[in-house]
Amino acid sequence: MKAKLIAVPLLLLALFAVPSCNKEPEAAAKPKKAPRPAAQEVKVEVRDDKLAYLPGAATPFTGDAIEIHADRTPATVKRRIPYVEGKKHGKVTTYTPGGKIREERAYDHGKPVSSDVYHTNGQRKIAVLLNEKDLAEGLYRRWYDNGVLESECNFDADERFHGIEKDYDRSGKLVAEYRKEHGKLVEIIFETPEMKAIRIEKETPPAAPAKP
Repeated sequence: MKAKLIAVPLLLLALFAVPSCNKEPEAAAKPKKAPRPAAQEVKVEVRDDKLAYLPGAATPFTGDAIEIHADRTPATVKRRIPYVEGKKHGKVTTYTPGGKIREERAYDHGKPVSSDVYHTNGQRKIAVLLNEKDLAEGLYRRWYDNGVLESECNFDADERFHGIEKDYDRSGKLVAEYRKEHGKLVEIIFETPEMKAIRIEKETPPAAPAKP
């Protein structure tokens, strides 16, 4: 009986005395992310000579003007406008409040060139050329958010549909073909019943509110 009483405490002592080789080191604390700095607004003013200047500056501005989403915390960039000697030059980029590109509008020393609009998933949505009035003119193309072409036509100088317009479904199948003149539909070349219903709904004026 005495041998058993002595063995138990010795065994317990041995268990506590031997260090564990499998003990995992404590996980290091994750470094905290530094808060994103708020976007800084850079304002310019366009004067009578049609050139952009920083407020109070004597020479035309070269650099990026910045517009911000002031309702965001921290504020984010809404639009970045590159200037060279007071003229827009490069891509004027417009962003969503979350920082995704919404539109890229290209200029060449003040002359409008083109506009590309994007879906929220990054796929291109619209591509058009721009005229001197900064309006869409020429080939117009529109895509679904899966990258399939949705519509193609042309704009006249006043940004009105002009010429043959072709519309496609999300799989790329032609569903309608029209001829338009300066924004007015003049011929239905082809359309599916579904597209006909959509067209008639768009052409139907809203009902007048009922008189009390």
